[in-house]
Amino acid sequence: MKKTILTVLFCCLVGSIYGQSRLYLQQRTQEFVQHAERYSSSDSYYLPDEYIGSPYSNETFLAGTIYENNQVISSDYLLRYNAIEDEIEAKENIDTPDTEILVLTKSPEIFVKIVKDLFVYNASDSNPEYNGYFQVVVVGNNYNLYKKHHKKYYPAKKAKNSFEKDVLATYKDKPLYYIVNGEGVFYTIPDSKNKRIKIFGNKSAQINKFVKHSKLDITKESDFIKAFKYFDSFSDTNL
Repeated sequence: MKKTILTVLFCCLVGSIYGQSRLYLQQRTQEFVQHAERYSSSDSYYLPDEYIGSPYSNETFLAGTIYENNQVISSDYLLRYNAIEDEIEAKENIDTPDTEILVLTKSPEIFVKIVKDLFVYNASDSNPEYNGYFQVVVVGNNYNLYKKHHKKYYPAKKAKNSFEKDVLATYKDKPLYYIVNGEGVFYTIPDSKNKRIKIFGNKSAQINKFVKHSKLDITKESDFIKAFKYFDSFSDTNL
């Protein structure tokens, strides 16, 4: 998986399509997108009229690129990631109505890049926790850092009396993070600072010293990334 992702990032930088005709690539893309039936009628449309937060990593459809087996097959769609449904949604243009939203087929061979964010799909028969789309936050020398845009949905509540207020439906972010080795093995990153230090295995002492010296709060994503990159700089790491 590590090798695959590095190759995908190289393709992202190159940004060109080689060896196949545009017509063929369009046909291949059409095989991997399908209409999202939940948008086809008001009865199946799952979003409430008003809500707090968002079911998406970014509600706006943004420029995206679709890859199959490290080959760019389309840059013609606008994409967004739906965290609640764990799906990549696609539109042909910004004016495309919601009734014509497409959904990308879930496959480990299919990757997407939405502006600068790379999303990969993982399928695990042994552990369902590691199934689904993950954002590749860091591609390291020995390990990768993945983020799962997990969200918790709280339904709307009607006021029971005049002393209460209606509560809108709410989506709360509960992101999950994983260190992934070159063989595709996932290591879940815990929430607490002390447990996050321990996940670095034989380099926990060095990471703890680095965190203190750099005054990092590794419960924050930006600071944890710094600690992770330092950990990945060692050649003899062992989780």
